[in-house]
Amino acid sequence: MISFFYNLGLILISLVQFPKMLYMRIFYKKYSHSFGRKFGYHFPPIEKRGRFLIWIHAVSVGETKAVAAMAKLLKAELDNPYLLISSSSETGHVEAQRSIPFADAHVYLPFDFGWIIRPIVRKVSPDLVILCESDFWYNFLNEAKAQGAKVALINGKVSERSFRNFNRVPWFTQPLFGHFDLLCIQSRHYEERFLKLGLSSEKMVVTGNIKFDDPHARLPPEELAEWKAQFGFKEGQPILAIGSSHDPEEKLAIDVLEKLWERFPDLRVLLVPRHPERFNEVEALLQQRQVPYQRYSGLNGHPAGAKVVLIDAMGLLRKCYQIADVALVCGSYTPKVGGHNIVEPNWYGVPVVFGPYMHSQPELLELVKSYGSGRQVSAEELEETLDALLSHPDQRKAIGEAGIKLVNDMQGATRKTWQAIKALL
Repeated sequence: MISFFYNLGLILISLVQFPKMLYMRIFYKKYSHSFGRKFGYHFPPIEKRGRFLIWIHAVSVGETKAVAAMAKLLKAELDNPYLLISSSSETGHVEAQRSIPFADAHVYLPFDFGWIIRPIVRKVSPDLVILCESDFWYNFLNEAKAQGAKVALINGKVSERSFRNFNRVPWFTQPLFGHFDLLCIQSRHYEERFLKLGLSSEKMVVTGNIKFDDPHARLPPEELAEWKAQFGFKEGQPILAIGSSHDPEEKLAIDVLEKLWERFPDLRVLLVPRHPERFNEVEALLQQRQVPYQRYSGLNGHPAGAKVVLIDAMGLLRKCYQIADVALVCGSYTPKVGGHNIVEPNWYGVPVVFGPYMHSQPELLELVKSYGSGRQVSAEELEETLDALLSHPDQRKAIGEAGIKLVNDMQGATRKTWQAIKALL
């Protein structure tokens, strides 16, 4: 009965979502690489040949970056198992190929309709299924268990919104999470939520957030100088990196920048939209507001010299943070998103500023506040806060040092997670 109502629900949802997906596919070229593959087409042949097969699923870019170190550890500790990495988004798929190149296969997780996912899971026949963070699919997990796989959640979390939804349907929540043999949870905060959902404490272990074990490669000084020169940024010019922006956050940023440029005419900005399909939309906004800008893809060896460089390529956000004096992490000025990884700039000793909507990242918010490695401010306070940070290098340095201490203190979750998985196996 659970499978029947679940599949019925998926059908009803797809009737609403599919026309929108088709529209985005035709007119905006979104899902151009993943559309057919989400229906199970072109799923690669998997030949285990007696090897232990691990299927790791990470939704998008952030989760994929986080799970890379775990994948490398599993590959080494389990005597070269077959590693299958699945993603939900195209950006996540590209990141998986970049950060986990040693995987045996990179795929898109097909839609969770039983008639699509069931034959694929049977063909793959995984021995261990690992999900990262909060992407739970009933039919996928149900069939994995039917094939005898152990199922583990790593870096586990459940948002406030998901918690409320799961609480409304205990008849579904209990069987869904009953598929898991192990739940490695990010923090006590999330552990309490899982316990309130009725999950067994015996299956849970708080291991910390594996995102802190991501290597976050630091460029040497000469490469950082070359990176700045590529943009035409001169020594001493203040740099603001605006990361992972969504609509309408670019409008807010431009409103603030126009005022800041009156006091800091040399201020240069690296603007990094979250989703590549919005690059043209953001460019149109910059043109409409008459902001001097240059697209990264249009530099071609010629420094921009513009006030704003629109980063229209994937995988460059961390490099942008490394040359910034201040980082503004977006997704936090719109309640539809609820925040992104506000700790990422802390790796490079860069003070981070973010907005009031952080409900998707409560543990990161708690950490940044407790260490004092960033500033959470409203849209109305944003101009004043950026002005103060740009005006006081000593203040920036103190906040940046607090961020480095935070990152150093939080490392070790990947090893703890491996110990839990090792015990399970």
